[in-house]
Amino acid sequence: MTAVIADVLDGAHDVDLQPFNGFGGLQGGVVAAILLREMRAVASPDLVPIELTAHIMRPVTERLRVRPELTHDGRSTKLATAIATSGDSTAAVATAVLAAPRRPDVPTDPGRPPVVDFPLEEARRFVVPPEFVPISTRIEIRPATAPLPFSGSTDPNLCAWIRINERIEDPWERLLILADALAPSFSAVLSQERRIPTVRTTVRFTPEVATEEVDWVLVDSTTVDASGDGWLTEDIRIWTPDGVPLATSSQLRTLR
Repeated sequence: MTAVIADVLDGAHDVDLQPFNGFGGLQGGVVAAILLREMRAVASPDLVPIELTAHIMRPVTERLRVRPELTHDGRSTKLATAIATSGDSTAAVATAVLAAPRRPDVPTDPGRPPVVDFPLEEARRFVVPPEFVPISTRIEIRPATAPLPFSGSTDPNLCAWIRINERIEDPWERLLILADALAPSFSAVLSQERRIPTVRTTVRFTPEVATEEVDWVLVDSTTVDASGDGWLTEDIRIWTPDGVPLATSSQLRTLR
């Protein structure tokens, strides 16, 4: 039987990870989802993820071994950490904030989704070569604006409709994978392919993650700073097709 993303998240021993790779190793969103699952297991089951931060220190090419720990056990908020090894080396370190669901009576400003050039029903599929990003065969991407990766655009921004073509039951795990599915936004201003791997990702979930039935999402990604030392910061926002905010993300990347 052919393995699917859910098998990798479950930690199946006999799964070949190569078909689930991004650039050079297991897709960073899948790595983050594995770590989140382990951290939630050491917290109370009635808590929901509020935010996750994961540092990915090296490409993951072997099955992860995760050691989670509850580092703060508050009455309503808990902090968990996890260290993951692949082979003999540390591959990723993560922290997660988990809390009881609540809706305080305070003003909110969810913001507005970006203006797109191509609505979902008009957008055409962008095929990522699977020899570069094997997991791309499981993810459908339809650019929502004109700039494409390595197209020499004047603006370091990419925006696309994205969905995973496999069933992933947990909505927070699914969003972590979606948040890492789009090419680095800085690639839009480049004309030749360069590696721009993620070193740190932080994803802040909205309460709507628990209630929205989501297939397609709109992912808008912008490089907010790129310094001369080869490091850059990326801001990512994820919305439902009808404009409900699902998550914000910040990624620290390095240009190779």
